[in-house]
Amino acid sequence: MVKVALTGNYGSGKSTVLAIFRRMGALCIDADRVVAGLLEDRDVLERIRKAAGSGVFEGDELSKKKLAELIFTDRPAREAVEGIIHPMVMERIEAELSKSGAEMAVVEVPLLYEKGYEDIFDKVIAVYADEQTALARLGESGVSRESARRRLAVQMPADQKIKKADYVINNQGDIGETAAQAGRIYGELTGKCGKDRK
Repeated sequence: MVKVALTGNYGSGKSTVLAIFRRMGALCIDADRVVAGLLEDRDVLERIRKAAGSGVFEGDELSKKKLAELIFTDRPAREAVEGIIHPMVMERIEAELSKSGAEMAVVEVPLLYEKGYEDIFDKVIAVYADEQTALARLGESGVSRESARRRLAVQMPADQKIKKADYVINNQGDIGETAAQAGRIYGELTGKCGKDRK
């Protein structure tokens, strides 16, 4: 199995690219969905309460909105919460990869370089969209410009990720152009035609 990390900054369109690889036949894992599963675990929630305080909860329920606001404005809180969540996320991802017989696995890991996880993977693909494109997309999905800029500010600059990655997908054009780039990478890594099976 070729293990590939898919990374890129907030609003670059990583989920769109992951869906393209899924249609091509790759095993695809979204780290954010793994996080969502962990946030249903009561033990994990209690650890977050201790690290971030009760202010991110509404009764017994975690407010993901309040947690996001806290971690993108309070560095110590962000590091404490990430220190709880990220190791468990990678453990679950590695467990899923180990039991799969897929030829190629693509794992969406937004903070791949920031957290030093790149050595777990054979190859890295960086998805790129310039800041204005990212902000526009995020605005369409209901994220304010101020909130989006705060999130982008805690990530490694996109140009640095591009320099570090093995492959780059420019996701500023139409979906066909993005799919063509993904297809070429899929073909190179698997020896198969990377046609997007819609």
